[in-house]
Amino acid sequence: MSQQPGWPSAYNAAVPDIERTPLTPCFGLSDPVVGCSQGQSAINDFNTQFNISPQITMIRGRHTFVWGGQLEEGYDNYLQTNTGGGLISFTGVWTSDAAKTVDGNGKDYADFLLGYGNGQGSAFGNQTTGSLVISGPVSGKQTYRALYFGDTWHVTSKLTLNLGARYELQGPWSERFDKMTYFNPTATNSSVTGCGGTGGACPGDLFLVKTGVNHSRNNLPLSKKEFLPRLGFAYSVDSKTVIRGGYGIFFIPNYVSFGTNPYVDPVSSATSNFFASVDGGLLPAATLNANSCTGGGSGGPAFSCTGQGPFGQNSAASLIPVPGRNPQPNVSQYALNQSNFSATGYTVQKYGYLEQYNLDFQRELPGGFFADVAYAGSHGVHLEQFNTNINQIPDSLLAQAASQYAPCTAPCSPNAGVTIDQAVGVYPFACPLCNPVNSLPGNLGAGNLKQGQLDRPYPQYAAVNLNGFGCCSSSYNSLQATVTRRFQGGGTMLVAYTNAKLMSNTDTLTSWLEGGTTGGVGAVQDWNNLKGERSLSSQDISQRLVISYVLDLPFGRGKRFLSDVHGFSGAAVSGWGLDGITTFQRGFPVKLAWGGSNEMTADGFGVGTLRPDYVSGCHKSTSGSSVSRVSEWFNTSCFTQPGGTDAATGGPNNEWVFGNEPRVDATIRQQGVVNFDFAVFKRTSITERFNVEFRTEFFNLFNHPQFGPPNGTLTSANFGVVTNTVNLPRLIQFGLKFNF
Repeated sequence: MSQQPGWPSAYNAAVPDIERTPLTPCFGLSDPVVGCSQGQSAINDFNTQFNISPQITMIRGRHTFVWGGQLEEGYDNYLQTNTGGGLISFTGVWTSDAAKTVDGNGKDYADFLLGYGNGQGSAFGNQTTGSLVISGPVSGKQTYRALYFGDTWHVTSKLTLNLGARYELQGPWSERFDKMTYFNPTATNSSVTGCGGTGGACPGDLFLVKTGVNHSRNNLPLSKKEFLPRLGFAYSVDSKTVIRGGYGIFFIPNYVSFGTNPYVDPVSSATSNFFASVDGGLLPAATLNANSCTGGGSGGPAFSCTGQGPFGQNSAASLIPVPGRNPQPNVSQYALNQSNFSATGYTVQKYGYLEQYNLDFQRELPGGFFADVAYAGSHGVHLEQFNTNINQIPDSLLAQAASQYAPCTAPCSPNAGVTIDQAVGVYPFACPLCNPVNSLPGNLGAGNLKQGQLDRPYPQYAAVNLNGFGCCSSSYNSLQATVTRRFQGGGTMLVAYTNAKLMSNTDTLTSWLEGGTTGGVGAVQDWNNLKGERSLSSQDISQRLVISYVLDLPFGRGKRFLSDVHGFSGAAVSGWGLDGITTFQRGFPVKLAWGGSNEMTADGFGVGTLRPDYVSGCHKSTSGSSVSRVSEWFNTSCFTQPGGTDAATGGPNNEWVFGNEPRVDATIRQQGVVNFDFAVFKRTSITERFNVEFRTEFFNLFNHPQFGPPNGTLTSANFGVVTNTVNLPRLIQFGLKFNF
């Protein structure tokens, strides 16, 4: 291990054996799915649950009353890191023709061979790219309490009401040794000044639990407003027709939003950053073998490094230890040294919930048919993300920068007139405990600071994220129809159809785990305008039809045909049946990203994942069969870099604008599902008590391929290309079952 490039032997003592893995390179252009998902995970989990749920039921006349409660104690002893050996991504930015730009000519593998990677928070990889994370084991605890009451009231012979209410106290996490923190955005930072100019106070600071405004052991306040009404009715119009409906509110359990889990807390793990550059991406400041690098520019001093190993800014090879309850020199300075961190927002937390509602019509039809037609919908409020960026520069200043940008060719600088892109004249920050003194780490250090950094909400940090913050919303509306047919001779057929639309500005709590059949999720590009991120959801399935059946064939003993055949012939023709499931489903919508780098992203002002520009009037779809479209699933010429390309210079029209492509494109979909599963079975009775069943099952009967999502990264050589299938080829299996 000590001989591995990028891993000095001094690192070994800092990283526990269970977490120590080879450093993982993430090739953002060539292999964004596998290599960039995460490093080599180390997980140790011991979870214990105690649950008491008493209930009383009482019937009084037309009422059936239910009272009850629930007490649940959950203990979670946990350790996890996905990057105990470090994860560094490569996107070709260092070998591109222009500085700070992924222009399609740079190669990620070339960057890797040179040893020049991307810093923390780069566009590719999961949430820990550009860093090494050591995890300390935590002992978390949650206490859940609830009381509920329900009344099933038979108002008349035709009308029944379901009336109920639930009150929940979803206890937030605590940790056995109080190794937890929270971020207070309105507190004055105790470790640094200079945010409003020299000597000015800096807003926002990190606190340990049981300090500051939080006197509890929890990283979030206990919500006492979770009152959940439940209403429902059933009305019998006549003997064959019933109308049903319902409404309810359901709060999202705290344990689902595991960004608030103690193991994610800044003091429960330790992040050593890879400071790829300290001048906004102009020159590298670290390699796979060294850090604290300087020089290398044209006409300047030779490239040299004083620090050993890729992580941190140290003369000696060292990693930041897990601080626990005792961060050094104090919790405020510890967060300042981390520069990029995520914590819960104790004073600003919003808890997520869903409103669900439905109206259902059921009708018995002639001929053994039964029809059910329903409207079902839901509304998500304050939906959490794993973490939410709250430190992006204001959009008004980005708009000002866009107006000041002037495309031109070298030696002219198109950003010469962009105010927020200029270097700060007098370094404003005073930080007595920083190393070096009065200089923040990375791009925030003396000599590297850009004017725009001082305009961010929390200028002293490179990034601030709130874990499990209720930032977002969703709406779901659907028509759901089913028809059931029961056959007299034995067997059932069910046809179910859904037409739905799901809108949201967030899709999942685990974006780095999504992919495969769905093609991932649409990323946020403008954290200041989450309403503008609202689009069709990444998991939207607009139409789905499923036909399922179990049919006994009508011949043999007791059937319509050949019922009088006996002996061996009777046994041979009796007991045959068919069953199967046929599924038709529209594909998931396509998600596009630019994948490049420009001055706005290189300056590190907190913007999200940029999306491309859609060329107005261009027809996105391509014609032909699915097989003929795998090399260009959609019209790739309809998309260009954000702001478009300047015809005169060949460079970007503007480096300070967001792409106009929506978070999820509602007009382009990957291939849907067309699948037939089919089985033939034969039951043979031996005696009245014993029989044998032989089955032959065909999965994907017609061997129909389902192509995966097309590549959605504009700068990739495979943009628009489908490179995989997401279903299995035809599978035939046989089964023999003895019943008694």
